[in-house]
Amino acid sequence: MRFLSLILLLSILVVATQTAFAQTSSAALPYQVVEIEKFTVSDGVEFPPNDLEELMGYLVLNFNNSRRFDQVFLSTDAATSSAPTRRVKISGEVTKYSKGNRPARYLVGFGAGRTKLVADVKVRDAETGQLLMEQKVDGHVYGGLFGGGTDQAKGGLSSEIIKTMTKKGIASKTRNSK
Repeated sequence: MRFLSLILLLSILVVATQTAFAQTSSAALPYQVVEIEKFTVSDGVEFPPNDLEELMGYLVLNFNNSRRFDQVFLSTDAATSSAPTRRVKISGEVTKYSKGNRPARYLVGFGAGRTKLVADVKVRDAETGQLLMEQKVDGHVYGGLFGGGTDQAKGGLSSEIIKTMTKKGIASKTRNSK
């Protein structure tokens, strides 16, 4: 009788362990859907509204081009209403911006005239609100063809967000085939 009780207890433990493992492993899977909220700008930071709109466009474009996600959209898009509940929500605040000087980057080089864009970024589970990542992320332009453009800083910022999300397991390490 003790032997049967022991086997029954072990069976229950095995089933409970497998169920718990299945729940944690599915929760740990990378997210496939990304919702990006419009970033804000800290007081005292001169970041023009049209540059903020461009930054939002670069975020969506680069997240889509990374091919690590099935769906990427802005919170203001109509896609929000039909989006799956399992998604990440990215928000951010631009905390530093230095437009830089393109001729100085081109003529002098060595970091002279560099463009710098810094944002505090938060990534949350959209359904639970759980904070998955909080990071200060920056994009900068040191040079490039004819001194590089300030738009490269916006693209660099979005690339850094994707890279950090991948390192933390929030984004897939491999590209999806689309």
